[in-house]
Amino acid sequence: MNTIGDAKHDLLTPCLCLDRKVLQGNIQRMADFLAPGKVRIRPHSKTHKCPAIAHMQLEAGAIGITCAKLSEAQVMVEAGIRDILIANQIVDPSKLRQLAGLARYTQVMVAVETAANASALSEAAVAAGSTIRVLIEVEVGMGRCGVAPEDTLALARHILVLPGLAFEGLMGYEGHAVMLPEKGERTRVAGEAMARLVGTRDMLEAAGIGVGIVSGGGSGTYDVTGVYPGLTEIQAGSYATMDAKYRSVGLEFGYALTLLAQVLSVHGDVAITDAGLKSLSSEFGMPTVLAPQGWELERLAEEHGFLRRQGGEALAVGDKVELVPSHGCTAINLHEHYAVTEDDRLIGYWPIAARGCIQ
Repeated sequence: MNTIGDAKHDLLTPCLCLDRKVLQGNIQRMADFLAPGKVRIRPHSKTHKCPAIAHMQLEAGAIGITCAKLSEAQVMVEAGIRDILIANQIVDPSKLRQLAGLARYTQVMVAVETAANASALSEAAVAAGSTIRVLIEVEVGMGRCGVAPEDTLALARHILVLPGLAFEGLMGYEGHAVMLPEKGERTRVAGEAMARLVGTRDMLEAAGIGVGIVSGGGSGTYDVTGVYPGLTEIQAGSYATMDAKYRSVGLEFGYALTLLAQVLSVHGDVAITDAGLKSLSSEFGMPTVLAPQGWELERLAEEHGFLRRQGGEALAVGDKVELVPSHGCTAINLHEHYAVTEDDRLIGYWPIAARGCIQ
């Protein structure tokens, strides 16, 4: 590791860097956007996996934190965060017991889509002497998890009579819309998804079932879901650190997250760096070269990245290159910590404490 105060350019590579001011600005930008309306944010921590960032989001007004997995939630609980939504189904008996234990001293919520899973959650809660808060996940067009809107009423009635469960409301994720490149189409598809979700709420309330929470929304559609009538919260996560894929669809949050690499070899118009697939992910395309300009990342091998000159100044062995991950979530999960910088100086290392928490 480097010494606090070292210049960012001098950091040992490959190095996952986090600009604290840009991060804080992104968090505040989202808070300011939502402040005039009724929708609040429960930011998804599966992107940053870092309790320090989660606490920054809570200090800026977030109402809780979202996690993808029980193990992520455990990390956040151990960091003092109590209001957590696990936006996923938990079905394994041992995980159900662990969840029920967490519910004894936190306000944890979990998604559910079947009566059988709800019954299993109830049994675990009763055995632990706790109450588990649940949201029914509604399938709003993504084709992943969730119950069909027309089947939601029966599931809600089933949950309401089960001991140990507290029915809190509904959630639905318009993930099929968040990265559509054309703004009008993204708005249309996200709006259709939220209409299904809010329509499901209306159906439950017409049947006399109170729905306190209506949760949805990713970073790519925050400006749709964050003002959609009937929603109470969104779960956007990537906005805080940002990545190249979201920038490509028009998100205007700043690049807080970058990867610093060093040039190891130069062959004409090709420069080879020390950052490959063990440092960066590529399922959303190649990371973007932020600096120097005029270079493009063409390929990633296990330990190397291959840059091709596109009109930029020549690179030499030892030069540093700054890249923006194409997908922050999967790139961050490759690293143990962030090198946190401010004004291009190292101010500390923040552990990515939930790295590898996939259970």
